[in-house]
Amino acid sequence: MSKEMSDALILLLGGFVVVFAMLILLILIVTVYGRVVSSVQKSVAEKKAKEQAAIQSEEKTVGTVADVSASAEEISEIGDGEISGEIIAVIAAAVDAVYGEKPHRVKSVRRSNHRSAWGRAGIVENTRPF
Repeated sequence: MSKEMSDALILLLGGFVVVFAMLILLILIVTVYGRVVSSVQKSVAEKKAKEQAAIQSEEKTVGTVADVSASAEEISEIGDGEISGEIIAVIAAAVDAVYGEKPHRVKSVRRSNHRSAWGRAGIVENTRPF
């Protein structure tokens, strides 16, 4: 073989070796990354499962929907007559969902009609049934 042909063959084989070495390295990097992410997700899932078990094991339930709906009759005088007790119970449940175990109390519920014409048009447009 000529010198040019042997140089070309060496260059070709060197290129193949470099390409396959990099492919193997990328495969290893992706595999290790996948294992790390999987272990982190497992630990987060285990932590959430432990928290859920702790929450379920507690005898004291704070602000469940049943508690809020039971207290709807008690707080029906909060509204000014236009808002039913069920709506107040739903609002109290939403407040409970936002604040969780922090102490909270719904003191008053009233309608807000202080919107501009553009604001009312936006609400009508975005809450229209499909």
